Amino acid sequence: VLAGVHSITLQDTNNTNMLDLATQYYLHEENIGKNRAEGSLEKLRALNDYVKVHVSTKPLSECTNEYFQQFTCIVATECTLDEMKRINELCRINNIIFIMADIYGVFSRCFVDCGNQPFIVFDKDGEQSKEVFINHISPEGVVTVAGDERHPFQDNDIVLFRELIGLENLNKCERTVKDLNIHQFSIGNISSLGGEYKRGGIAREVKQQIQINFKSLNEQIINPRILTIDGSDYWTKNITGEIPQLIYVHVIMLAISEFKQLYQRLPEPIEINEESDQIKLTNLAKKYLNELISKDHSINEDRFNQLIKYLLYSAKGSFAPLCSAMGGFVGQQVLTSITGKFTPIQQWLYLDAYELIKEIPFEEEYNLIKSITPDRYQSLRLCIGDTLVQCLAKQRLFMVGCGAIGCELLKLFALLGVGRNGQITITDHDHIEKSNLNRQFLFHKQHLNQPKSTIAAESAHDMNKELKIKSYTLKVGVGTSDICSDKFISDQTIIVNALDNIEARRYMDSRCVTNKKPLIESGTMGPKGHTFVVVPFKSESYSNQNDPIDKDVPYCNVKSFPANIEHCTIWAREKFESTFHMKPSLYNSIMSQANIWNRISNGETIDDLPKIYKFMKRKCTNWNECVNLAREKFDKYFSHKARDLLHKFPADMVDDKGIPYWKLPKRAPTPIDFDINNDLHYNFVLSCAKIFAIIYAIPVTNEQTNNVEKNKNIISETKIEPWQPRNKVIITDPTVAKPTQSKHEGDISTDEWKFAQERTKDYKASPIPFEKDDDFQIDFIAAATNLRAQMYGLEAGDRYEIKRIAGRIVPAIGTTTSTVSGLIIIELVKLCLSQLKELPLEIYRNFYINIALPFLIASEPLACTVQKIGKFDVNIWSSFEIKGNPNMTLEGFIQEVEKKYDIKPVLISEGVKSVYAPWMPKASSQLKRKMDELLPHKANVTYSDLVVLPDDNDMDVQTDGNSEATPPPIRYYFNS
Repeated sequence: VLAGVHSITLQDTNNTNMLDLATQYYLHEENIGKNRAEGSLEKLRALNDYVKVHVSTKPLSECTNEYFQQFTCIVATECTLDEMKRINELCRINNIIFIMADIYGVFSRCFVDCGNQPFIVFDKDGEQSKEVFINHISPEGVVTVAGDERHPFQDNDIVLFRELIGLENLNKCERTVKDLNIHQFSIGNISSLGGEYKRGGIAREVKQQIQINFKSLNEQIINPRILTIDGSDYWTKNITGEIPQLIYVHVIMLAISEFKQLYQRLPEPIEINEESDQIKLTNLAKKYLNELISKDHSINEDRFNQLIKYLLYSAKGSFAPLCSAMGGFVGQQVLTSITGKFTPIQQWLYLDAYELIKEIPFEEEYNLIKSITPDRYQSLRLCIGDTLVQCLAKQRLFMVGCGAIGCELLKLFALLGVGRNGQITITDHDHIEKSNLNRQFLFHKQHLNQPKSTIAAESAHDMNKELKIKSYTLKVGVGTSDICSDKFISDQTIIVNALDNIEARRYMDSRCVTNKKPLIESGTMGPKGHTFVVVPFKSESYSNQNDPIDKDVPYCNVKSFPANIEHCTIWAREKFESTFHMKPSLYNSIMSQANIWNRISNGETIDDLPKIYKFMKRKCTNWNECVNLAREKFDKYFSHKARDLLHKFPADMVDDKGIPYWKLPKRAPTPIDFDINNDLHYNFVLSCAKIFAIIYAIPVTNEQTNNVEKNKNIISETKIEPWQPRNKVIITDPTVAKPTQSKHEGDISTDEWKFAQERTKDYKASPIPFEKDDDFQIDFIAAATNLRAQMYGLEAGDRYEIKRIAGRIVPAIGTTTSTVSGLIIIELVKLCLSQLKELPLEIYRNFYINIALPFLIASEPLACTVQKIGKFDVNIWSSFEIKGNPNMTLEGFIQEVEKKYDIKPVLISEGVKSVYAPWMPKASSQLKRKMDELLPHKANVTYSDLVVLPDDNDMDVQTDGNSEATPPPIRYYFNS
């Protein structure tokens, strides 16, 4: 629904029962006894006004072939085996996409069949087409890329060339790549094309269509192709050796489908007529297993029987996190198979929580469950037992972030009853924007501009009235100790990150390590996602990971030498913020000062005053003046700027070796002459004028802005000052940052200030902060971006892509978010179980997924590195403590550290402040000072964490050779 398909029909004959409340978040107690689809209808419709949502309560047995032919895609769940086979065959005949998905307890499956005709994938991975600048092409077709960058191409990729000088016949030609090394690739001999490479050129990847063939469900049952989650791609029966666990799950889930068909119910650990469900299910599963295996396969009977037991005990339940994970994946398979964007699965996927369920004593728990009156958690009990359900209820959980992942996690907290006998605390300083609505399903149109955390808490509480949830609008990070104090963090049982920036993630990670608390971490980027679990005293922390560092675009690229549309967009946003927000805000700040004009008249130096003079001098008083000023900005940005650059660096400029200055990636600009009949030129002036009218508080009617003829006359009558050379410094070094301007630069006369004062008398500016969902603002930024691209001979950008770059929008897909959230909550349940019993690190899982390709890779968390320092085994979770007192001196502290930990400190620091080093001035006198004096603190602060670097020569250190030996911080308690 959020993705915006044309229509959806929900077909369900079943009425809501208590078991449904554990997984279906749109159903509540008042829906019990009523049809499930009808109970969900209005809430689904509320997600997207443009999608038609219908309901059918007709049994599948009464549906004709003509009925099914109206659909593009059919997703079958909770069907019998014969029903699935019948619908699949009908779909193949009529070229309808067929997808099947089921969940039994903590085991789930998905099957995809895109029809009996070859399925065409238009974009296999959803990645941007890659391109490189070229340094040289030999006659043999060896392409060397410019600079030190690696080329991104692989064998058999196809690239398209452009902007080559000397090899013009190769421009607009597609060639097949053969990878040679990180800086070179071959495109085959090109000597027959004529010409010789001189300079320039760009090679850009051409997306290739691929065809995929699918087999029917009937064929795939006994000859399955299953996506693995261990990084080994797909499993087929041609792979010999020991049968993997997923094959046992495959045949047992098929057996459950047939069991349901034969007995009109799901299996349970009960005996009827002296034959148990376990025997029946085992016999059915072995029938499928025998059809599938060959003499080259070996069977692990113990594992097979163990999985039979787990599925038998939990089959009537449904594990909400697994519903989310598989549901998100299946949702993407629907969109992929409809659009051809991304690669569909071929053809099975199994996801489970086996590592969790094997740690639960199910016979005991099942007997306990039989004595409990069923409630909304009954389905969950059947999956993980009542003891763990009660443990979830007692959690005190802190979640940071209420965006796309945060919304999904809150939904799962509500379904699982997390914190209903404890407390959930959430915080997010952001407010709800229009762009959030297509992936953050707790928010709707009526919630725009309200705090995310407040609305998310209310929505989660509506799903489960037992939930105890408290929301804050505070930002986390260095300096936010009020919300992330040791006292608060220590009072929590689990910390959850739902953040979108590395700095905040690392901050929360450090708070968890300091206070010895578990952390679950996850994130998404379009179709990609990751999960990461931090287990105290066992695993490494999030900060041990080497996250990719976002590279800042060099200032000179943005200011003068753009190489792509991203550089142009960043420049356009900076122009917007400088012109429409920073300068008006600065004007208000300066003009609000007491006696400001008297102080100016008296010649007093006032910071930043010269910066606002032009803003004051050019204050508009009517619509015509706004249009005139916007027209002047056009020439300033897109004509005069180019002439300034060409004056300093002529188009034919070469260095002392004869190499052209303007060589890719540098592009010589071309001044743009304003054309009143060019829509892009007119749209820039109009969008700019509209925003000037807002900041100058000029009322403007739609009639004025829409009167094209009159506006063009105003534009034509604008007097444009001719360009004159300026001696402005142009930064060309990519390592140089943006210079800071002097607060007092410029020489402005008294008369000029008098004119500015008269122009702005009693005026208060209306600064406009950048808002990515404001169409007026994006109109300006899109026009400015594409004009700058035109000035530098770059391809124009798509409005959506420009908005994404300008708004720094992290690409998010609801299906990825759902999958990632489900996977990480399985780990949260394991962390809760670890509060009841000791669990080894190997039962936990970190995931990396890309649902575009698709693949899911699960791995065990890495154990934290241990190093021996003196007589101690130390890791990131270790902590050293010194109990101080008001009279303890620095010398006494050092003696205590030597005595207790066998460490002789040579450097002591508190944060970035040095406390002691032998080479510091007056180091000897420093030793006699009291610790309370050296470490000033507020009365309510009880300790300080000190970094103590030892003398390596005096310390017995054993490491793995790859890491530096550093003792953990020493926590000094001021008054113990």
